[in-house]
Amino acid sequence: MHLIAPAGSCASFFKRLNLTSEDAFVTFVQRVVGDSLEVTADTELLAPQESDEQGGRSDDQRRAADIQNALADPNVRAIVTIRGGAWFTRILPHIDFDVLSDRRTPIAVLGFSELTPLVNIVGAYRMGIGVYDMGVAFLVYGLLRYASQHPDAPPAARDHPPAWTRKQLIPECENFFRDIVHMLKGKPSSRTIHADLLMGDMSDVTEVCMVGGNLTVLSTVVGSRYDASVRPKGHWLMLEDFNDKIERFDRFLSHLTLANYWDDCEGILLGDFHMGEIDQRASMLALLKYHLPAFWHNPVLATTDVGHTWPLSPLPLHTPLTWRREEDGRFALEWDPSVLAVLG
Repeated sequence: MHLIAPAGSCASFFKRLNLTSEDAFVTFVQRVVGDSLEVTADTELLAPQESDEQGGRSDDQRRAADIQNALADPNVRAIVTIRGGAWFTRILPHIDFDVLSDRRTPIAVLGFSELTPLVNIVGAYRMGIGVYDMGVAFLVYGLLRYASQHPDAPPAARDHPPAWTRKQLIPECENFFRDIVHMLKGKPSSRTIHADLLMGDMSDVTEVCMVGGNLTVLSTVVGSRYDASVRPKGHWLMLEDFNDKIERFDRFLSHLTLANYWDDCEGILLGDFHMGEIDQRASMLALLKYHLPAFWHNPVLATTDVGHTWPLSPLPLHTPLTWRREEDGRFALEWDPSVLAVLG
C-alpha cells in the first residue's frame, strides 16, 4: 500500500494526530493494516510547505513521478490518497498513465475531491481499479461537521463538537484503513451507499456503471485528453461538491452541457452538496433541470453518503454495480466484492 499526498499538505492533519513526523504516520498505518500489506510512501511529499503566493507547491515533477512509479510497480497493489485540497490537477500531463498497460496484476487507487481525475483515469484501465473514497485527513472536517450539524450525532458530540472530534479522530482513522484492507481482500465494505429517487423511474434491480466525482475538478478535464475516462457514455454520472456558490456550479454544469455529457448518460447520482451549514441539494436539483435535455427520462438519485460528508461510503468507478430497491423505497448500491480484490 503506497500512501500519497499529491494535492494539499498533510502537516496540520499529522499534528492533530499528535504525530511528530511523516514516518510516524506510515508506522501508524502499518500497525493498523497489519502484515497483509507493506505500507510505503515518499514521506518528503506528505507534508510540504505550501504558499498560495508561490503557486502552492514546488514539487510537481517529483509528485508526478511518485504516482507513476507506484502505478508501474507490480509490488504496489493499492495507492491510497491521504487528502485532497489543491495543486494536483496541473500535474496530470506529467504522469504517463500508460504504464498501467504493462501491468499484469491489478492496482487499486482510492481518493476523492481534488483526486477525481486520478481515480477516474486509473479506473478506465483494464488493470486499474478506481474507488472514489475519502482521503483520511478529511475526517477532521467531516467529524466536526457531523458533530455540530447531524441530527443523529450523539449528545456528547453536539455539546462539545471539537472535543468529540479529537476523541474520535484516531479510532475513525483506524476504522478507515481496516475497511480499505477488507475491500482489497475482496470482502464487503462496512459502508453502503443509500439513495433516494428524485426523477425518472427505476426497476427494483438496476445494473449500472459510474464515473464522476467532484464537479469543480471534473469540469477541468472535460474536453481534454482524459475526457473519455469521465464522459458518461453508457454510464451514470456521480457529482458532488461543497463550499461554493450555486452560480458557480451552474457554470460547471454548463461546461458539461456544452460538451454533450447528457446525451448518452444513463443516470445521475447527486452526492452531497453544501456550503457551510446550507444544504444545497435541492438547489442543485433545480439547477440540473435547466441543463438536462428535453428528451431526458433517465433516473436522478440523491445521496448523502458520497461527497464532502461523514459518514462517507466508497464508490467504485468503471465497475459493474447494482442498485437494489429496499423495503422503504430507497435504493442501496451493491457490487461483487471480488472486483476490488487485489490481494491474495
